[in-house]
Amino acid sequence: MSIGNHDVKLSSFPVGDAATNVTAVTFGHRSGKFLATGSEDSKIHIYLIGQMTSLLTSQCQSSGITALRFSNEENMLASGSRSGVVKICDLESQKVIYPGDHKACIRSMEYFPSSNNFLATGSVDGSTKLWDPRRKGVIFNYKGHNGAINALRFSPDGRYLITASDDTAIRMWDVTAGKMIKAFQEHQGPVFAVEYHPKELLFASAGADRRVKFWDLEKLQLVSETEIEKSAIKCLAFEPINANCIFTGSNDTLRAHSWEPIQLLDSVSTNWKNVVDMIVHKNQLYGASFVQNKVYLGSIDLSNVKTKPTAPPVREHFPGEPKVSTAAAAASVSSTRRSQYPTTAVKDEHVKVQPEPASMVSPEEARATVADSVLIDNQADYDRIFRGGNLLKHSANRPDVAVENTSPFNAQSRPVSKASPPPPPSVSPPPQVEVLMPPIQMPTEQPRTNEQLFASLSKGHQKVNSIQQKRMRNLTLLTNLSRASCQTSFQAIVASHDVALESFMLRFVSEKLSKRDWSLELCTQILPAIRDLIKSHYHWNNLLACQTLEKVLSNFGRMIFDNVGAKSIGVDISQQERRDKCQSCHYILHEIRLAMEEQLKTSTDSSLRQAYDDNLRLLNACERS
Repeated sequence: MSIGNHDVKLSSFPVGDAATNVTAVTFGHRSGKFLATGSEDSKIHIYLIGQMTSLLTSQCQSSGITALRFSNEENMLASGSRSGVVKICDLESQKVIYPGDHKACIRSMEYFPSSNNFLATGSVDGSTKLWDPRRKGVIFNYKGHNGAINALRFSPDGRYLITASDDTAIRMWDVTAGKMIKAFQEHQGPVFAVEYHPKELLFASAGADRRVKFWDLEKLQLVSETEIEKSAIKCLAFEPINANCIFTGSNDTLRAHSWEPIQLLDSVSTNWKNVVDMIVHKNQLYGASFVQNKVYLGSIDLSNVKTKPTAPPVREHFPGEPKVSTAAAAASVSSTRRSQYPTTAVKDEHVKVQPEPASMVSPEEARATVADSVLIDNQADYDRIFRGGNLLKHSANRPDVAVENTSPFNAQSRPVSKASPPPPPSVSPPPQVEVLMPPIQMPTEQPRTNEQLFASLSKGHQKVNSIQQKRMRNLTLLTNLSRASCQTSFQAIVASHDVALESFMLRFVSEKLSKRDWSLELCTQILPAIRDLIKSHYHWNNLLACQTLEKVLSNFGRMIFDNVGAKSIGVDISQQERRDKCQSCHYILHEIRLAMEEQLKTSTDSSLRQAYDDNLRLLNACERS
């Protein structure tokens, strides 16, 4: 499905020197007016969207920039470096704040909702830290992942933090308690993006397994997932007005999905590569990507994009619960999960801060840098935005922005630290959040009997045993290829649809099987495997399939096409069997033709394109004969 008559506007501009690569890009998500870039030379540039010259330049870091994030009011910009250092640039005062650092490269950052006082950062070592930038210390260190933290998101009420990692897991943390609530393990690859629904108790996640998964925050369970896409999903953004669909950004496509029920609403071919961030502003969706020292911006008008599902967005029942009527289900969902998040109130005068060890802080990094690290490139625009009276207005599309709060740089809205001395650490609680989302009720576990414990242990053993048995069956199939029972092994391998086994079988047929052992029966057995390998995403599987197909067409192509149109005699059993086998081969060859033509549209490898062309010419020659 694709959108017709839809214009995707693409623009690009260089950042810094041609020899320096861009390494991080982020939008100002609240106003939709700013774009920040970070480079290998440790420089940060801030742009107004639509302008190719930077508004200001900062060099507060001493190593390459790997993560960027604007604050909620967009008057501060947090940056993380390859060496693990966290720096915050105050865009109004031109000062740099240094709260601390990680032991490894920083991959992701996120500000606490409606407050600049707390910042979460995720590192490639699997740790996530919650900072208080004013007091330059760590509040909590959330540990549990075994891979890099690719994405962080606070819930709209600020009580929970979601972390997504390369280890395929998503973990949900209680922010104020510093403890993990739930680990979601249903993804089959690294998770690159998570996003909370702005109105419902729901969040979405996506990554390398090319699916979007939707999670119910009351049930703490997976409620739905989309069909598999063509490439990894890098970005997610809920439609901001009605929030009834979610946009997914991959390297070449933007898609709109609904989740109740699951529907692919629309798809746009964007041709952006390495997309890293998306925002929706004034009915326009912007996507940002970068290649070397160039930043690419894609703009899509959403007025013609289909964002409403054809069926009412009401799930009839949760998995495992009895079905109820549609009206009752709608009322139930509306009264529970379909509710607006409450507003956030933060009490942070008494925050328990854990200062970073002094040995980790170098004198150069600990010194607050002023003026020299922030250079104003466009003084007129800078004064107008950060110091003038005509301040930028926020996007009217955001449902959580009050009408009267139109300025992203309103100093009155920022909490001001009191001059009174901090209380003793022994009585300092973590940040307190009022009017929160209803606490998640975890099921209480009853003591298990010996029979239940034995059944649980046996279940784990059975799973391991089934995997070992499957591996043993595969090894048996491979060893039987060189024996007299190889024909039976061919059938079993093709029936398994295991690409690795089919690849090994085709290599055996091409390299080990003598020419006198080739037959029409063999063609009927290996052509389905050739079809599967041509559809594979792996280059070498495609080449192997093309090489084997060329042998089949050279030796049996003319026979197959000659016998397809032959009339059935009815008494010659051997001829009837030959005709049936040729019919079967002809049908699979037609599927192979379609697969090769489809692969030619996207393949960029010259040797593979040549192999496809050669086989298509052989097919055409056999048909004409």
